Amino acid sequence: MKALVINTEYNCFCRELERHGYNIIPTKKIETFLKPEQRHADMQILPIKDRVFTLDTCVDPIGKNYPENVRLNCLYVGGRLYGRISAADASVLDFCAKEGIECVDVKQGYTRCSALVLNDSAVVTADPSVEKALKSRGAEVLRISAGHIRLEGFDYGFIGGAGFADENIVFFFGNVKKHPDYEKIKVFCERNDSKIEILCENEPLTDLGGAVILSAFSY
Repeated sequence: MKALVINTEYNCFCRELERHGYNIIPTKKIETFLKPEQRHADMQILPIKDRVFTLDTCVDPIGKNYPENVRLNCLYVGGRLYGRISAADASVLDFCAKEGIECVDVKQGYTRCSALVLNDSAVVTADPSVEKALKSRGAEVLRISAGHIRLEGFDYGFIGGAGFADENIVFFFGNVKKHPDYEKIKVFCERNDSKIEILCENEPLTDLGGAVILSAFSY
C-alpha cells in the first residue's frame, strides 16, 4: 500500500483515496504560513530522487510571506529542478549541485503549485513562466486558463494543487469537468496514456496543495 501525504481538511477526498488503496498521512499544520497554505503538501515536503526535504530540514528562514514561504515549492521532473532559485532552500540547491541536477530558474515562486505532472515529460500549467521553462528543456506542456479552482482564502487555486498523477492515473480533487479547458485536459491526458479519475464529483475542483507519494520515504 502506498502512503500519500495530503491535506486532510476535506474528508471526502481522503475517503475516496483510501478506497483506491492509499494509506493517508496528514500533512502538518504550519502555523507560520497563511491559513489557506498551512496544510499544503506542496509547501512543506519535496522529494528529489531518494531524498525527501521537509521544512524541518530547511536551513533558510521560513516565513508567512514570499519568498520565505516557498523554500520547498520547487518542481522536480525529468531529472531537473524547476523553481525560483533565489527563493529555494540552500539545502535543496546544495543537494542538486552534489547530484549534478540542473536547476532551472522560473519566475513563478509557486512553481510546484502551478504544475500538474502527468509523467517525466508531460505537464499541465496555467503559468507562462513555468510553461516556458519546461518547454525549453523538451517537455510537452498543456497551457490552460488560470482560475476556476477553489482555494478558500484566495481568489483561486492552482492546477498542481488540485490533483496528482500516480502511474497512469491522474486524480483530480473535485469536478475537473467544470473547468473551461476540461476537453483539452482530457485529450492531453489520453495522449499521454493517462486515465482521469475524479474524486468527489459533487465538489468543485479544489486546490488541496497536491499530494506526495511516499512509497520509499518516511515522513
